[in-house]
Amino acid sequence: MVKRAMLVYQAGIANVFEVDCFNLSGYGRNAKRLLQHAFRPCEYFAQGLAAAGWIVRTAGCNMAGDIAYQHWTVNLDELPFNDKFNPVNINN
Repeated sequence: MVKRAMLVYQAGIANVFEVDCFNLSGYGRNAKRLLQHAFRPCEYFAQGLAAAGWIVRTAGCNMAGDIAYQHWTVNLDELPFNDKFNPVNINN
């Protein structure tokens, strides 16, 4: 079974979610948060998941609070602090 994860930037922090699909809308992906931390630890964690065979994608959500069921975007250029991002997009 293929495992999927999304690295999701959220203002000044990041999250890594296990997802059923890479759906950007707020429903259907069954997002389960694996980690919420600063950018770099989440990026390293996502890279580790990819090394373990997961498919990893990157998105963002510029909202406060729990973003598990919010709309996510792949247009990272519109997000704050985007000059600090190191997106992880790996197909295994």
